[in-house]
Amino acid sequence: MLPLRSGWRLGRSAACFSSKAKRELVARYSGEYPEKLLSKKQKTPTHMYVANAETAQRIGQYLEPHLQQSSCDTVMELNSGPGHFTRHLLDRETQFRKIILLESMEYFMPRLHELHTLYPERVKVRHGDLVNLWKLVFMDKMDNGVRVAELLHDVPQRPFTDDINMLVFGAVGSYAFFKHLINSLVFQTSLYNLGRCEMILAMPPPIYIHLTCDNEVGYLIYRSTTVLFQILFEHRFIAKVPREDFLPLQADYKLTKSSKLGKVRSINPEYLYLVKFVPRRNLHELCSPQDLIALWFFIKQNYVSRRNRIIPNLEKWVPGCGPRLIINPHASEPISPTYPDESPLKLPQYTIQSTTMSTRDYFPGINIYTQFGDLRPSQMLTLFRQFRQWPEYQESSFLASMENALLKLETANDEQSLEDVVNLPEEDDLGPEELIEEDTVKPDTAKKAKAA
Repeated sequence: MLPLRSGWRLGRSAACFSSKAKRELVARYSGEYPEKLLSKKQKTPTHMYVANAETAQRIGQYLEPHLQQSSCDTVMELNSGPGHFTRHLLDRETQFRKIILLESMEYFMPRLHELHTLYPERVKVRHGDLVNLWKLVFMDKMDNGVRVAELLHDVPQRPFTDDINMLVFGAVGSYAFFKHLINSLVFQTSLYNLGRCEMILAMPPPIYIHLTCDNEVGYLIYRSTTVLFQILFEHRFIAKVPREDFLPLQADYKLTKSSKLGKVRSINPEYLYLVKFVPRRNLHELCSPQDLIALWFFIKQNYVSRRNRIIPNLEKWVPGCGPRLIINPHASEPISPTYPDESPLKLPQYTIQSTTMSTRDYFPGINIYTQFGDLRPSQMLTLFRQFRQWPEYQESSFLASMENALLKLETANDEQSLEDVVNLPEEDDLGPEELIEEDTVKPDTAKKAKAA
């Protein structure tokens, strides 16, 4: 993901507050937040909290037109904390009939349980950590547990092609969380096994840029995760919100000449991006549920090197297939913006509009030198569809390679090897710790999620 190289050196002076600044912060927030959220700045926390009522009010104003368009009556708030944004959800009494509050820190639980006492039928409170949901999935796999089922107990279930089953609000700085959402759709497990929930999140600019850029930004940022995210999800940028309005505060970084991602890390570091995204309703028309894993592996495998050439690579699986791609008699089907009222001029630098996807969006003039990185996501989906329909597909070595990768996935015996298998290493790839150095506010969720 958009990584943070070692060149981003965090000075000791940036890691901690001056004593005066710390006293001011503690004086302002000590009654609402635990000391570990106030005493130290962090590089990029995975869990973040809306700091005050003014920030919650401003976010509510940004979201008003989007909420007016939604008919969903169930919402989930991640890390509700002292409940600043929760109050705005409660105020929409006729719209949101069920509010699920997921909190990872024990410190905030008594206050949230008070809300459950006041609204026993409407507010459900659980001590759990959706940001690290992938870890719960892994732990359940190891001991046949039911942690994920317990955590998501109050989430309504709907068929995938129906309207969304839930709105999710929060502030998330974890790259692993977004990778898990992709895997949840591909492997049809976890959160998206219950329906197409829509996420409205505040997130660090480098993560959003990585997920929504195009191939013109360069292969260092435009990777397999980018392609998968844009095929699977519709996305929309809403607004920039000041980073200082969220806790814990973020430490400053010093850019060095050796940083490969200076141009990305220097974009709006003083903000979070408020965005929304939802799985495509027609996803299973674009790619059948049975073929989603093959699509995932096809994209992962062909982006192992950003310089992989399409025809030589595919001929390893289907010898002699090159002429079929070069001599393509089919007309290409145009794609269009998902949200026609969205202005490209108002988007953050390096990001693009969400578009429709097509299985007939052919790359023009493909030849033996064309690289996978030259294709936009819709063209990559089209290429997979062509490959899938060739008569040699069922007997190709591609399926054997995929089965081998899935076997390793099934036999992974620890969290790290699971990550290594699920996220096939890419040549010269920048790890998540480079795109964005994560600090985790250690949640008290090693125990089972507790229901109110």
